[in-house]
Amino acid sequence: MYRIASIALLCLFAATAQADPRHVYLTYSDAPETTIDVNIITDRKTDRVHVFYDETAHGDERSAYRHVLEAVYYPSPMELADQRALYVAKLTDLKPGTAYHFAAGDDTYGFTYDRKFRTLPGGDAPIRFVNGGDMGMDNRAIGILKEAAKHDPDFAVIGGDLAYANGMIGNEELWDGWFDNWDTFMRRSDGCMVPLITCIGNHEVNKTAYAEPELRSPWYLPLFGRQGDEVYFSRAVGNNMVFVVLDSGYLNTFDGPQATWLQQTLEENRDVPHKFAVYHMPLYPAFSDYNGARQTLARATWGSLFDTYGVRVAFEHDDHVAKRSKPLKGDKIAETGTVYVGDGAMGRESRNVDRELRWYDVMEESRVHFWLVDVTKDAVSLQAIDRKGEVFDTFTLP
Repeated sequence: MYRIASIALLCLFAATAQADPRHVYLTYSDAPETTIDVNIITDRKTDRVHVFYDETAHGDERSAYRHVLEAVYYPSPMELADQRALYVAKLTDLKPGTAYHFAAGDDTYGFTYDRKFRTLPGGDAPIRFVNGGDMGMDNRAIGILKEAAKHDPDFAVIGGDLAYANGMIGNEELWDGWFDNWDTFMRRSDGCMVPLITCIGNHEVNKTAYAEPELRSPWYLPLFGRQGDEVYFSRAVGNNMVFVVLDSGYLNTFDGPQATWLQQTLEENRDVPHKFAVYHMPLYPAFSDYNGARQTLARATWGSLFDTYGVRVAFEHDDHVAKRSKPLKGDKIAETGTVYVGDGAMGRESRNVDRELRWYDVMEESRVHFWLVDVTKDAVSLQAIDRKGEVFDTFTLP
């Protein structure tokens, strides 16, 4: 009798407990002041996935939300791992600088509890974001996420090598761990989720001979490939800031169409005061070989364009160290030029820097860290912060 009663109670709990989609995360594919992409991963493909949203919280009373949008199903190689399915709802016509509550999911695999995001304010309003790369999901990465969240960023810019799944279908547990960490620890003090802007790194791509990008990068492209028309793209934020997000030769060469696009995009944004570049492999490394063939090519193609169009800060990654360069232009120290900061280590164990600073750097440290960036109409301020919360480098560009 006792066993039968226990089984009945377990069945009742299973029937009434809240079930969630496997993962929910936020990205941008358009103006972050009025749009946001809600990405939903379910355990299996299902009939319909919806996002209910409103400026007011309604908990699990989905019928009370004023807006609802059916998410679009995107078939992908991820399904070969364990049949998980990806859905994306692009919310549009949102109010700038406004908090929205939402519930996402479906009747088969469940809906999220009430979640929350905030659109960016637009115009000349100040913006705060965090930057880093080379993360993984161990205790170092968790410590960094906890510390970064304390600063209430509007969004995060992650420069590649997120889950270290190496573009392999069978590494789904690495992505699960990464998303679980992000969802658990990267929340603002107001409860808002932190949207992602990402670029591709070498650990997002496998070493197969396939020509199709979807087979070379079967996880990253489905998860983050819709931020632009290509894996390289631009994202404008307000009146004063634009990011050019680049592929360091993993699916696209440094030169060719990507370089042509970069020049055209920088020309179109010539008058934007704060132009930022985001990519994985550093042009001015603090650990790897400055004279390497790929680094030399990248400086010749991208660096010359950064010089011509006045890119203020280039966010570099991959080397697993902390570094800040002097202002550089024409591959020389200049009074005004691009400052190159990096280099990854937002979770992965840091590597050893040289005993002496390289000629182009003002700071190099073997330290797990992230960059906190505050942008106003008139200035850009950066702080390098480690997982204990220590600020170990600061600078401001007027």
